[in-house]
Amino acid sequence: MFDSLGQVLGFAGGIIMIAAGLPQVFRIRKLGNTDGFALSPWILMLVTFSAYTAYGIASNSPAIWVTNIASFITSGMVVTAVKGNNFKNWLLIAVTGLVCGGLIIVVPHIVSSTILMLLTGNRIPQLIRTWLNRHTAMVTAVSVSSLAIAFTSMICWLLYAIFTGDKFIVATTVVSMVITALTAAVELHIARLARAAHVG
Repeated sequence: MFDSLGQVLGFAGGIIMIAAGLPQVFRIRKLGNTDGFALSPWILMLVTFSAYTAYGIASNSPAIWVTNIASFITSGMVVTAVKGNNFKNWLLIAVTGLVCGGLIIVVPHIVSSTILMLLTGNRIPQLIRTWLNRHTAMVTAVSVSSLAIAFTSMICWLLYAIFTGDKFIVATTVVSMVITALTAAVELHIARLARAAHVG
């Protein structure tokens, strides 16, 4: 019963994560710039989602592999919003996904687990960039809505991991939640500074 509930929560978390990239795409297009936005986390997320797709296939968890494929596509939309929405960029994204996913399947379990653990920090470059901008009063292209959606997804994934007894996913999800929450908190601080400067 708990495993079935976990799978449902995993699907819920995955479906929510699919939507996380959309506010970021809209924000970049609305502002017409990428001020304060780090592209590298989204490229790392492409790697992460492809790796977790392979992990889900290897561990026979549809909740993981199905939703990570869809999240891979929406993250690709963020990358192409910055780099250009064309066939060449989508081809590079697809090849990256196939190579990274294939790597996770063929390497020994200890190596794949280490890679997946390292990929948990995929949002750290954005946290660093956001932290460096913490005293500025500029409107950034980072979508706090996207971070909030991602955090909500992570709560579902944490419950999935608890109910299914997947300690590895518990550990990686907690790390991701901390990084995401810190980034959102500093971005909200920057937004307050920007509003105050605009009013002043």
